[in-house]
Amino acid sequence: MLALFATYLLAHFIVYIPLRRALRSEKRIFLYHFIPATVIAIVGLALLLRQPGGAGSALAPLILGLSIHGIYSLSFLELWSLAQGGYSLSVIRSVADADARGTEPDFSYLYQIGETKLRERIAALQRLGLVRREHGRVSLTNWGRAVADILFGLRLWIGSASDGSKLA
Repeated sequence: MLALFATYLLAHFIVYIPLRRALRSEKRIFLYHFIPATVIAIVGLALLLRQPGGAGSALAPLILGLSIHGIYSLSFLELWSLAQGGYSLSVIRSVADADARGTEPDFSYLYQIGETKLRERIAALQRLGLVRREHGRVSLTNWGRAVADILFGLRLWIGSASDGSKLA
């Protein structure tokens, strides 16, 4: 089973190589990972429902496959993000260049980059219906609050598991 998952992930990466120019945006690269995982989950659950009585033994490989895909995708997305040379690298580059010139870094330029990134993030959260702007403030929508509560619950659950206690 592990060989099958490893082959799938290798194929996923190989397919990425010729598509990498088309997958330059965060949304596209995320969907490139999210859609196959969703398809695997749906097909796997459909197969589980068709198995009379033996679903328990088939559930473990499905969870294993989705877990491996999740680890691969998170690692891939983190490396992809770092390779994009984002804001943090701009800060480091600005400080290093200023140090080489013996001057102070131009933080106004970095402030503009940060402000642009903040506006883009908030706009993306608005498009997802997670936040809204009211009177110059950003607040969670009901859907955003539900997602935040779920993520907080997962954090608590994982935190309790990391201290040696049982997960359930």
